[in-house]
Amino acid sequence: MEANKRIRFIGLLAVGLLLAVGAEDRKSNITSADARRTVGEVAAFQQFPADYRLARMGSIRGGEAFFHIFTTWLKDTGKWRTLVFENSGAYLGYYETSNEPAELEKSGITYPGHSYSAESGDNAEGEFDSGDSHTIVFSTNGPPDLVKFEEKTFTFVSSPKRIRPDTPGYRFVLVANRMADSINQGRYLRIRDDFSARALAKLSEERTKTAFANLRQRLGKIERLDAPWVQQESIAVFPVSFEKGVVGLELSLDADDKISGLRILPFTTAFPELPPHQTALTLPYGGRWRVMWGGDNRQTSKYFGNRVRQHAREFVIADRYGLTYLEEGKKNADFFAFGRPVVAPAAGEVIAVVNGVEDNRPRSPNTFAGLGNMVVIQHATNEVSVIGHLMNDSILVKTGQVVAVRQPIARCGNSGDSTQPSIYYHLQDNPAPDTGSGYRPQFRNVLIWDRGRGRVDAKHSPSRGEYVEQHSAP
Repeated sequence: MEANKRIRFIGLLAVGLLLAVGAEDRKSNITSADARRTVGEVAAFQQFPADYRLARMGSIRGGEAFFHIFTTWLKDTGKWRTLVFENSGAYLGYYETSNEPAELEKSGITYPGHSYSAESGDNAEGEFDSGDSHTIVFSTNGPPDLVKFEEKTFTFVSSPKRIRPDTPGYRFVLVANRMADSINQGRYLRIRDDFSARALAKLSEERTKTAFANLRQRLGKIERLDAPWVQQESIAVFPVSFEKGVVGLELSLDADDKISGLRILPFTTAFPELPPHQTALTLPYGGRWRVMWGGDNRQTSKYFGNRVRQHAREFVIADRYGLTYLEEGKKNADFFAFGRPVVAPAAGEVIAVVNGVEDNRPRSPNTFAGLGNMVVIQHATNEVSVIGHLMNDSILVKTGQVVAVRQPIARCGNSGDSTQPSIYYHLQDNPAPDTGSGYRPQFRNVLIWDRGRGRVDAKHSPSRGEYVEQHSAP
């Protein structure tokens, strides 16, 4: 495939910090659909209701950077959430308050008090104005984590994937975001603003324009730029999802944060497979189920290109024709899988539980809470199971509880980004939510059915379309 060809040249995107002048000075247009999709990709451990609605407030400028603000109301708690996005579209997190934010100042968000009036005038961070309002002022680095006023405190709940200025990947993210912005806008020569002197000498304007124009023609626009894998102090690799493929972007920066090297790599070259896991896994259910998603390419894996979830499997119950429901499939109860027991795939300690996400209506996924209700079980230091899409209020285990292999933990539901009742599963190498890398799961003693005949594999990684069941415990 042409997507697997490498583009080499000495040069790397130099982007000073957010203080630098460049792409961050041009305000992007982040739509509600963009915001909803972005949050859904990273907010697995932050609960959002299935029926949330996002309302755009607008944009503000903190220091030299733009930020985009959206709000949503949680009817179950009567609280408001103010969601904050970077200019690149990256989701930073939210403030949760009793009052809806009243307005945006030039560099902050104003929340009303009991007697607030929009005509009361401006106020500075940490002060009350005559209308009893509170303004949270942003800096170049974004919203403050904690703001204490005289009688009220605001706490920012950060996204699990928020990269802060003091983290190793921060300078790479700034550079990569600027590059993605230039590629999507077709402004390829702007990328040269971030080249080192040596890179500029090696690559002419014409060659720069040709290289990136060819990349755009082959792969289309960039849809998603995932968190970087920092390999050395000067080198990081990003998973990049284009319209027509997924690749690895290897970015090298010099001491001045200037581009000294850039390569486009095949995804599997940029992010090699983890070694086989040691945990003896069993399928997280009883009986015969069908693999709805799972494989090694974009056609079979719903999450291909995501370092953590690319080997995820989703299971449904289907008849021999592939039908997963009776009647018209308009209700969750029409589906064979809905309410069926979900079991622990192996023994371990429950390290996280998410409950309270409402089950979706069939064919109406909640992209704002991608994994929905879930249970996370740590089997070993670097082997952690994530089981999602569970039925609301069906979870039977608690954080800190030790579970046995095949112990019931919940029931199959339709929460999160699922379109029908299903069981979501992936195994990752890090206990932190949606971080690290994902293993290719190998389940023990699996019975695979094909045209009425079954065979037993001692170890098997199910693929899309297969009918599989647990033959015996390992």
